[in-house]
Amino acid sequence: MRICHVITKPELGGAQLSTLNLILNLPKDKYQVSVITSPKGILNPEFKNLENNKTYFSPFLTRPLNPILDILALIHIYLIYRSNRFKIIHTHSSKAGILGRWAGLFSRTPVILHTVHGWSFNDYQPVLIKRFYIFLEKITAAFTTKIICVSKKDIQAGLRYKIAPEEKFALIKYGIPLDRFKNSTCNKEKKKKELGIDNNDPVVGMISCLKPQKSPMDYVRACIDVYNRMPEVNFLLIGDGILKEKCQSELRKSSLNGRFIFTGWRRDISDILDIIDVVVLTSKWEGLPIAIIEALSKGKPIVATDTGGLRELVKDGITGYITRPGDYKHTADRILSILKNRDSFFKMRGEADKVVDDSFDVKTMAVNMDNLYRRLT
Repeated sequence: MRICHVITKPELGGAQLSTLNLILNLPKDKYQVSVITSPKGILNPEFKNLENNKTYFSPFLTRPLNPILDILALIHIYLIYRSNRFKIIHTHSSKAGILGRWAGLFSRTPVILHTVHGWSFNDYQPVLIKRFYIFLEKITAAFTTKIICVSKKDIQAGLRYKIAPEEKFALIKYGIPLDRFKNSTCNKEKKKKELGIDNNDPVVGMISCLKPQKSPMDYVRACIDVYNRMPEVNFLLIGDGILKEKCQSELRKSSLNGRFIFTGWRRDISDILDIIDVVVLTSKWEGLPIAIIEALSKGKPIVATDTGGLRELVKDGITGYITRPGDYKHTADRILSILKNRDSFFKMRGEADKVVDDSFDVKTMAVNMDNLYRRLT
């Protein structure tokens, strides 16, 4: 069966990693998979070198709205569809989700699927822009065969805004390579030295693209607040993005003195999680963040903002704390609450370790998607 996955940009994010993991774990004797994505992104080599799969890089696929480039991208994607006669089109992320599905309609692809990795609309957008995105999602959903959500919260949002009827939605959770995360053999002391940590103090970390959605400035400010009240803490920010310089500028005003480390993008997330004591996420909006699934699989207490499907992962006061988006002081208070109460810390670790079971394994995700593909065709 010929399938084409479409995703806007091959950066190191949850949607991209999930798509890559799905393609790698689909039965190779059942599917011939193609991918359409932008040529710019840190995961470009991984998509380019997919074994037995074909990758098309469209220079017109960009994240910001650009009427000319978007029309060119739509035409380019349509031409790729027409030359391959795919049985299924499966789109991911907001921009690719709209363009890829319309190109699927024009090319008369039998099955058009879309995975929502967090909706294109959110409460931080101006009202008219939010309404425009809701309108786009509604008219595109009309000819979408199935809308796959990674969290119950996204299904509820889709129903609340009347994107599509309930029977059009399907829930398939993210899957991670559980074996790799559960059975790490990391040398913690060596990893700490590699990252520039030369002490045995607690480590707080956030894994995130440094973009407005993730609100990394709230994390930086929370870390400064924690440091002012508890100086014997190390802080990591794993990721990169357009807000890095702004975060660095904020840090220069503080006195963290080498206690805050930017690691940039890393491929050894499983090992880095082994040295982190508390994992933080300060997002303004989310779908179901893979970074939190990965952290919980390691038994790490979480401090995360109340967005997307976070409450489906984090039990407030049991496996960590849910905080108010945009309230960095609330985040700082919760981090300190975990670090200063060792009994609570170890209890949360034990509870966090129970959250991520086989239903979050990448193989389970692939089986569920395989079943959906077969059922729809």
